[in-house]
Amino acid sequence: MAKPRNEMDDVADYCVVGAGPAGCVVASRLTESGAHKVVLLEAGPRDWHPYIHIPATCLFLQSDKRFNWLYQSEPEFGTTDRVFKLSQGRVLGGSSSINGMLHVRGQAEDFNQWAQAGCRGWSYEDVIPYFRKAETYNGRDETGLRGRSGPHAVSDFLNVHPLTQAFVEAAQETGLPLNPDMNGASREGVAFYQQNRKGRFRGQPAQTYLRQARGRANLDVRTEAVCTRILFEGHKAVGVEYVQGGVVRTIRARREVILSAGAIKTPHLLQLSGIGDPEHLGGLGVEPLVARPSVGRNLRDHFQLRVGHRVKDMVTLNERTRGLSIVKETLKYAFLGTGVLTMGAGTAAIFFRSREGLAAPDAQLIFAPGSFAAPGVLEKEPGMTIGAWPSRPESQGTVLARTANALEQPAIAPNYLTAQEDRRVVIECVRKIREIFASPAMSRWSVRETFPGPDVNGPDEVLEFAKNRGTSGLHFVGTCRMGSDDAAVVDPELRVRGVKGLRVVDASVMPNCTVGNTNASVVMIGEKASDLILSAAA
Repeated sequence: MAKPRNEMDDVADYCVVGAGPAGCVVASRLTESGAHKVVLLEAGPRDWHPYIHIPATCLFLQSDKRFNWLYQSEPEFGTTDRVFKLSQGRVLGGSSSINGMLHVRGQAEDFNQWAQAGCRGWSYEDVIPYFRKAETYNGRDETGLRGRSGPHAVSDFLNVHPLTQAFVEAAQETGLPLNPDMNGASREGVAFYQQNRKGRFRGQPAQTYLRQARGRANLDVRTEAVCTRILFEGHKAVGVEYVQGGVVRTIRARREVILSAGAIKTPHLLQLSGIGDPEHLGGLGVEPLVARPSVGRNLRDHFQLRVGHRVKDMVTLNERTRGLSIVKETLKYAFLGTGVLTMGAGTAAIFFRSREGLAAPDAQLIFAPGSFAAPGVLEKEPGMTIGAWPSRPESQGTVLARTANALEQPAIAPNYLTAQEDRRVVIECVRKIREIFASPAMSRWSVRETFPGPDVNGPDEVLEFAKNRGTSGLHFVGTCRMGSDDAAVVDPELRVRGVKGLRVVDASVMPNCTVGNTNASVVMIGEKASDLILSAAA
């Protein structure tokens, strides 16, 4: 039971709530000049565990309660009432400290659609300078669109598995172009993934931006500090309340409060602070401050499914992570910084259009030279997997507080596969996966399809398989949507509409999922937001 304290414990220019990727970027950029004092609150611990820093061991973090919120969805009526495990980072770096380290920018069409929908200043032309500012990419850059001196470390894979090479060749055999850089001028085709890796270690914002900033006298990072509400004087945000060490504490923000707690926790905090649907808030016993029914609505996520094959005549990750092999790989990693332990969640990807007439890709396939007996658990026998998701989901869900207690998890309902278009794209993804596996470059290594199996054939059977075995892509966005319309939660400068002194800077402001993994785009949002905040302070 937390012990109450009423006085303001501290004062800063800015209070940043949440040390996820965007929060780390903002805290670092706002303290660069030395002119502003920043307090950064993180609900979880420091990123001290070796599993966070060794790329391949990210698999073990997805169910580790020390570093994970371990959310669960409501029973999903679109997927036979299943309850989904929703992993989200609760540690310095947030989900960027436990994810698969895959670096994928959003495609140009994503941001141009944001701008066309009223997000002025967020077109591809507007955001590409921030992608470049963020990253240091050590590979070839034939387009001039890559960054060379930013904090965010981006590297090509150190080792290309022969099955990954076969996957890339197979995609070309089916007519897809080879893309030399998925983060360059075009997204369409097959490409090798890039990683947020610095040398042999994870290179995400907590390990780059925040590590650079930690020695600054004007940055105060507080871990194990769970924010419970935003404090207002009238309609101006003046600070936050948080619980640390069993004691309720407060911080006053002279300039702004910045919510960077992610697409689940940020709308939850807004609701418990009186910003949301008045009817919902009244039912919780929370006094409404600003009527903003869209807070917690428009939840989007990539719905993922996998197709697995048994492998012959090739050693896969399954065997290389067991017995004497993993001892050898550990020694290789320790002394050379190479091998299996430098790998992340996938090794290559395909971005394609699920039907004719689309202006840009709307679906993604992900290859791994291994196969899974359960989430995060590799099979014993040789195997390989192609995963897939609709990249621009139309299914919309909600994040709604259950009670007025901020320490109780909100009700999360992603509503997977409730949109007909998402169901159509899922069926097309499985068809495309099977086409890839049947091509000469891949079929020579395959024994048979093990998952879902050859008995799952027609569209109805494929859809039923997806409903029963699909998982969350863990790319939650949209619950504090940015825009210029009355329903938008934040304006294009990320200020919460209806109050002063409060911004949201995280994935919740994205109107929809980007085509590809979302982490790189959240880092970009942090970079652009930092400029917006500093411009307002000038």
